[in-house]
Amino acid sequence: MLLANLPFQTSEIGNKLPKLSIFLIVLICAAPTLLNIVGVDFGTPQDLPDLATLSQLSPHELTDALHHTLSGSFTHTLLEWSAFCTAIFTVVLALAHFSLVRDITTPIIGITLFFAGTVDAFHTLTADRLIEAVADNQTLIPFTWAICRLSNVLLTTLGVGIFLATQPKKLQYSLGFVAALSAGIGMLTYATVHWCVTRETLPQTLFPDAFITRPWDLVPLVLFLGAGVFLYPRFYRAYPSLFSHALVISTIPNAVVQVHMAFGSEALFDNHFNIAHFLKIAAYVVPLWGLILDYIYTHQVAERTNAALHREVTERKQAIASLDRTQTLLREKNQHLQEVLQTLQKTQAQLVQTEKMSSLGQLVAGIAHEINNPVNFIYGNVIHTKAYVEDVLRLLQLYQEEFPEATPTIRVEIDQIELEYLYEDLPKALHSIETGADRIRQIVVSLRNFSRLDEASLKEVDVHEGIESTLLLLRSRLGNRVRVVKHYTDLPRIECYPSELNQVWMSILANAIDALSNNEIDRTPTVSIDTYSIGDRTLCVTVADNGPGMTPQVLEKVFDPFFSTKEIGKGTGLGLAITYQIVEKHRGTIEIDSQSGEGTRVTVKLPTSQTSIS
Repeated sequence: MLLANLPFQTSEIGNKLPKLSIFLIVLICAAPTLLNIVGVDFGTPQDLPDLATLSQLSPHELTDALHHTLSGSFTHTLLEWSAFCTAIFTVVLALAHFSLVRDITTPIIGITLFFAGTVDAFHTLTADRLIEAVADNQTLIPFTWAICRLSNVLLTTLGVGIFLATQPKKLQYSLGFVAALSAGIGMLTYATVHWCVTRETLPQTLFPDAFITRPWDLVPLVLFLGAGVFLYPRFYRAYPSLFSHALVISTIPNAVVQVHMAFGSEALFDNHFNIAHFLKIAAYVVPLWGLILDYIYTHQVAERTNAALHREVTERKQAIASLDRTQTLLREKNQHLQEVLQTLQKTQAQLVQTEKMSSLGQLVAGIAHEINNPVNFIYGNVIHTKAYVEDVLRLLQLYQEEFPEATPTIRVEIDQIELEYLYEDLPKALHSIETGADRIRQIVVSLRNFSRLDEASLKEVDVHEGIESTLLLLRSRLGNRVRVVKHYTDLPRIECYPSELNQVWMSILANAIDALSNNEIDRTPTVSIDTYSIGDRTLCVTVADNGPGMTPQVLEKVFDPFFSTKEIGKGTGLGLAITYQIVEKHRGTIEIDSQSGEGTRVTVKLPTSQTSIS
């Protein structure tokens, strides 16, 4: 009944990409060809100096020459991994979108795009010889490219075909189905890549002197056009959304990619080869853009729904108050209605906050996981790099000691590169890199500790660890202006729901920082955190600020849902209401002591054991 009276419908938002977005996509696809017409060439040189020339080069000149020769491979790697990273973002956002709206079409298509990108990633790793392969690159790269593009269109067609051939509503909440399909597509992807890298002889796919230079790329071109003209539009009509419409539009860059390769590319890393790899990124970005718009619009609908619910709750409150003033015989019934209304408000507030925190936690955990691997790679290699650099510097010093009389050319080079300064500054630079990588690792650990998505059940945790993780996440808001004073005592580990308890610290500390941002009192903004035990079974955490404090009227309503003293758009009025519910759920108490002009103190008392919580 409540949702039926909302003054808007989802159809108002629309299910098609904006015309400006489509125009930009077409312009991006046409831009390389237009630039070719005016003389711009996107090819990368591949000429390798002869052996006689190489033998006459100094070590650093030889290194520069080899890097110049490998520039095409570097460009190829950069473009391919950009497309793969886009596929990663697509599947992460698709799963987050699924957690909000339970539309199973989104994660399935996102997963198929991700595994298509995985084939591209293995293609790049093989081309760079990071994965051992038998065939040479002149045959391997064109062949695996054709296989990648064929896998892309076939996997996406498979994902779309599932929903056109079945009834996905039966699987609307089935995470098992998503996991099973992911495993199946993953094994198919691995089998394809394994077959390519273990073959000594691969079919020839590149014919530089023919009109169709890469005939194998005609097959994906035909399939992309067929899917874009017949299959994807049918999928869009059956499941209209910005994401499915973006899938239709992605046919444009996919088709242009195949045209450049099939009719233009005559060698590795030439003009059309690089254009095709760049436009393939656009082909991955288009569905991601549609998913981002879908996600934004879904959030807007939720906000408008909450606003409509809040208006209706307010109107009902006013109607109840008016009825209470004019009809004394209905007092008993009004009291009952007020209790029902409060229950609805609490339930609504809890649902809204749970959905937000769940989505945020999944995104935070996913991002932390994706950041963790490359950071560990950097951090692990810095140690070896420092050792290598120290060995090289020690060797140079030994050369200077054994051959103190350098040639004029060497002396000029020493002066140009400022060798003495390099001795001093290079270890410092490596130390800075190591420090930065370690800092990122600390942030990732804090993100994981805060989200704790894998700890939905009762766990024994250290309260200090949760508070410190929250302070780390709030560091940008604290800055150098707000001083944090901590008085910790030894506390027993507490049995709780960790993610919910972290939400309590986040809400209390964020409110304290907000209060200090409006502080007009002439004193240093300070947040004080004290922890102590009360007996053996209760611990206490207090958070105090020296901000402007609260009036008795505000203090009386501070735990009411939708009550907020912040400006419109800066607060929901749900933070302390949810905090109260979480503390109550843990069989604890929360008290706020505040006086106008003298700051605020929040005291949370929690039992150490929660074994009886259901």
